[in-house]
Amino acid sequence: MRVANYNTPANTAAERSTTALYIRLSQEDDNVGESNSVKNQRDLLNDFVSKHPDLSKSKLMYFIDDGHSGTNFNRPAVTDMLTKVRKGTIKCIVVKDFSRFGRNYIEVGGYLEQVFPFLGVRFLSVNDFFDSNDNKGSSAGLDVGFKTLLHDLYSKDLSVKSKTGKLAKIKKGEHIGGTAPFGYVKSKAIKNAWEIDEAAATTIRRIYALAVDGMAFTEIARTLNADGIPTPLSHRKNNNTLKGIPKNCIDDTSLWRKANVARILRDERYTGKNVTGKISKSNITYSNKKTRFLPEREWIIIPNAHEPIIPQDYFDMVQSILGPINQKKITKANITLFSGKLFCGHCKHALRRYKGLNPKYICYASRELGKESCLSGVILESNICEVVLEALHVEISLAKTAKLQAEKHSKRLMEEHEGLLKEKTRLSVELEQLKNRREQLFEDYADGKLTKEQYAAAKSEQSDRIAKVEADILRIAVEISQKARSDQRSKTYDTLEPFAKVKKVTPEMMTLIKRINVFADNRFEVEFAFSRTACKITSCKTTSYEAASYEG
Repeated sequence: MRVANYNTPANTAAERSTTALYIRLSQEDDNVGESNSVKNQRDLLNDFVSKHPDLSKSKLMYFIDDGHSGTNFNRPAVTDMLTKVRKGTIKCIVVKDFSRFGRNYIEVGGYLEQVFPFLGVRFLSVNDFFDSNDNKGSSAGLDVGFKTLLHDLYSKDLSVKSKTGKLAKIKKGEHIGGTAPFGYVKSKAIKNAWEIDEAAATTIRRIYALAVDGMAFTEIARTLNADGIPTPLSHRKNNNTLKGIPKNCIDDTSLWRKANVARILRDERYTGKNVTGKISKSNITYSNKKTRFLPEREWIIIPNAHEPIIPQDYFDMVQSILGPINQKKITKANITLFSGKLFCGHCKHALRRYKGLNPKYICYASRELGKESCLSGVILESNICEVVLEALHVEISLAKTAKLQAEKHSKRLMEEHEGLLKEKTRLSVELEQLKNRREQLFEDYADGKLTKEQYAAAKSEQSDRIAKVEADILRIAVEISQKARSDQRSKTYDTLEPFAKVKKVTPEMMTLIKRINVFADNRFEVEFAFSRTACKITSCKTTSYEAASYEG
């Protein structure tokens, strides 16, 4: 969780007296005690700030990472805070202790010794009695380095102990995962326990009954869709138990698919067993882990961990009907020209390929989900190849035109580009001088050389000039970017030119293509990796679609 609270409505980059109060609580800290809770950290920091007038007069911003490890800096709140530090919005950071900011002593030391001093940011650690203002002109000292090293080693030890503790809980039949599977909910009365979600359990029992009746996965999915039965994702949405959408989730989550049904029919947890330990994370470094899937013989299976939805003998009977799991391995032989790049333009599903003398593609959603708006027929691979070649020739023609124009006006464009760069440099120097003058105005006012009215008028004038210069710099940056894009378009031709006379789609050619969307009315959208817009082609071949007669 990331929280940023502001005690005043205004928050501009011009504010130079903003203090960030950073709070972090990892999942492991839950076992340490109340002292590390978010509330207690907030109270400690507020009390510290209130006793220091130079801090209490500044604007306060709270950044909270709740449930994030300190072994790395991939945390939303700390990332937000450091971004504001680099922009100059924050000039002071206060934490409970060094371990709250981070447990990696190399990264923490880098910020304390190099980044913060360079940016003029003050860093205070309350429990460590550390104030970077007391170390100006020198390093933070061996005591700081030694403390951060101890936090680093402690984090490694804590990680091992946490893993051991979780394994012990699993072997006792406790469920320590974040979300219960479809058919169960986390118990509100008993910690780390599951209870049956009767509405979802009814659907699961029906799926098993349909499988016993001899229905295939696809037939079961169609039946559930026809009867309007909510999918697992829809059920979680309706019950407000959904914690984010999976990264690989498609747009339409309200329809059952073959994969949903197969997953439920193969899940042994519905017999009351707790099945875990399917993956292993090996440490490259303790903050960088490599994941691998374990064979079934190495899984941790605990019987009678929760109330079963499906009796064990009924589950075994369904498995005998389904047969062994066919785990198709992805090899080079399985990878084709359009692997991972050919999609239905309506439902966004990948098209499925059928081998043969003349390979074909279909949108399986049209038959599996009963979606009438999708591709209802079969599209020939040969037709797709023709479309790709046509789209490539269109892009080559556009790139060639851009290159000829660039060469025709290359000298003028180069002079304009150099002029813009010089103007940007000049304005940047002027901007720095204006900011220095504005700071000098305050010193003159503090020394009594200027009255309050004179200072206010002069500051307003300088601020207006600064705003104008900043606007000019932004305008020039946009012009430089536009010219760079134009130049890049002309360079694109050099990449495409070798394919100008090619009459066959090759794997090398497909590296230029990001995605191909196919629509029901013979329309294609070819998205190139180097272009922001898709090349739209309408095929004139009406024979590209045939009556589908395949069942996957």
